[in-house]
Amino acid sequence: MPASERPVVGRNHWSQEMPGSLFQAYPDRDACVRGLAGDLHACLQRALAADGRARMLMPGGSSPQALFPLLAAQALDWGRVDTTPGDERWVDREDERSNFRLLREGLPQACCLDPRLADTAEESARLWGERMREWLPFSVVLLGVGGDGHFASLFPGMPGLDQALDLQAAPDALVGHAPDEPRLRISANLAMLLDSDWVGLLVFGEDKKRLIYAALAHQQASLSQPIHALLHNGIRPVHIHWAP
Repeated sequence: MPASERPVVGRNHWSQEMPGSLFQAYPDRDACVRGLAGDLHACLQRALAADGRARMLMPGGSSPQALFPLLAAQALDWGRVDTTPGDERWVDREDERSNFRLLREGLPQACCLDPRLADTAEESARLWGERMREWLPFSVVLLGVGGDGHFASLFPGMPGLDQALDLQAAPDALVGHAPDEPRLRISANLAMLLDSDWVGLLVFGEDKKRLIYAALAHQQASLSQPIHALLHNGIRPVHIHWAP
């Protein structure tokens, strides 16, 4: 095995360099989110020291919920940290499925931008994309991954997926369509997500570990999955934090 692919073993986790990524495995989810919170804190501190503000995109869903209190407890000038979800379900902002609501409640001291900037998903995506472009490059982009290989709201087979994954496209936001309810979403495109000083992926479970390894290995079934495009983007390394 090449030296770059040998596991580096630490007291609480091991890491393995792979083409375009660094896979860090932890013994359990608590250790994983603690390690990730430390990494995010360091990234945000560097941004605040260099630029006076830090800009961060965070994932929705259940995976980051244990991360938020650990991150919120970090010693940071949160009033100088701008954050917004990397994607959003087109539901009311107070709906329990709203990524913005979870982010605002999880990081209440940060400056949280709601993607709902208009009455329609299409106009909100346009205005939200304009606002996010003012933040570029982001300090941190953290993503999750679904069992079908989607990240943010870029789903396999959805209309406009090729354009959403086009690395030559301008950084922007778009209307996405999920296979389950609520189907209507808005999301940053891949070019937007990669315009960041640090890009990370939070992954839990053996099934998703196999999905990640299949994408990294260019297995045939992974080629049509959005996660394959993310992990082989050729622009930014992806820091993968995984626990069983």
